[in-house]
Amino acid sequence: MSKWLYDEGKHCGVDYSKADQAEMYDEQHQKFRDYEKEFKRMMDFLEFRNTKDMTLVDMGCGTGATSIFAANFFKNVYAVDVSDVMIKQARKKIEHRNIHNIRFVNAGFLSYRHQAEKVDLVVTKAAFHHLPDFWKQIALLRINKMLKMKGLLYIHDVVFHFDPKEHGRKINSWIAGFEKLAGKEFRSEIETHIREEYSTFAWIMDGMLRRAGFTVEKCESADEFITEYACRKVSDLNLEETA
Repeated sequence: MSKWLYDEGKHCGVDYSKADQAEMYDEQHQKFRDYEKEFKRMMDFLEFRNTKDMTLVDMGCGTGATSIFAANFFKNVYAVDVSDVMIKQARKKIEHRNIHNIRFVNAGFLSYRHQAEKVDLVVTKAAFHHLPDFWKQIALLRINKMLKMKGLLYIHDVVFHFDPKEHGRKINSWIAGFEKLAGKEFRSEIETHIREEYSTFAWIMDGMLRRAGFTVEKCESADEFITEYACRKVSDLNLEETA
């Protein structure tokens, strides 16, 4: 492995390599998130209907919220996360369920190698911001390689749509809204996200997607922060993998 490669295991921001953080993750996020509703929203956003023969890769699967619901609709699900404790938490959640079509893989955007046939859909929710922009671009090239032609990439993450000159007012207002919704403890997590993680501007994301062989079919953001993308693979790229 080249020494200059970005270390995804160093966990910028909140350290989800710690067991207590993984255990608290769902408890914290369920204060303001409905995982089932989010999954249905994603399926509607992508206009997916007949998916029983399709395969999905969930990059940055966390505790498996998306993967577990996807297992009921997709033929195969590859649930990938760089944190082994998050993977363990996800495995616990399906121990007593009749779910046999999820394969959990402890890897990241830059290290996961998809060995099976190319897939129909790659999903990444609240994970892409862990990579600096240079490495986001490399990750998108790698995602292109694992998707079928005309396959879809779904991104749900913090992407900034406001004028940079207004960043102070916009960010303070957004954080205050999360505090009202989920409490002071989660306010601290959002502040950590802004300060230490790598969310980017929409115009940068748009350019990276185009350069990775995608066209943006849909992009929606109700608050200029949380953003959904539906991106269609329109070209194959000859990516040299790093040893």
